[in-house]
Amino acid sequence: MNLDKYLVIPGTPGVHKLISSRSNGVIIEDKKEGRTRFVPVRQQQITPLATVAVYTYTAEGEGTVPLVEVFQKMLDLHETTPPVDAKASSADLRAYFTAVLPDHDRDRVHIGDIQKCIKWYNYMREFGVFEDAKREAEKLAAESATEEAPVIAEEVEAPAQKEKPAKKAAKTKTKE
Repeated sequence: MNLDKYLVIPGTPGVHKLISSRSNGVIIEDKKEGRTRFVPVRQQQITPLATVAVYTYTAEGEGTVPLVEVFQKMLDLHETTPPVDAKASSADLRAYFTAVLPDHDRDRVHIGDIQKCIKWYNYMREFGVFEDAKREAEKLAAESATEEAPVIAEEVEAPAQKEKPAKKAAKTKTKE
């Protein structure tokens, strides 16, 4: 799944697709409203989803798990363990997130973070963002596979080059 082109912007609900960037802002596609619009970077903090990670704590130490992997786990568990409502109790939210990511750091991953994660997941699932992201990733993989495929070329003899005539010596005038 490739979420490099998907952004979250405070004050605008949902997840938005990056269409183009300019020096003073970005042009995004709003799936809910079905339109594109300009968002100035001076007025909004724009966060790409690919840069978001969840704190984890394992026996090896502290680390992070990219949000893309968390969403993939949520997709894999959706049939057996559907996400709870984002407005559910703190205990229910924590229990669900523990089922998805058992080694998340309970001290640094707050309930508000879990709520945002669930809201983004539900929005992306409702508006088909996951399917779009998978198609884009497959397209990129196919393009890179064709670029990396070895090109077998037959050896072709270079045509004989014609000899260039020697340059004539330049005449120089001398002043006496």
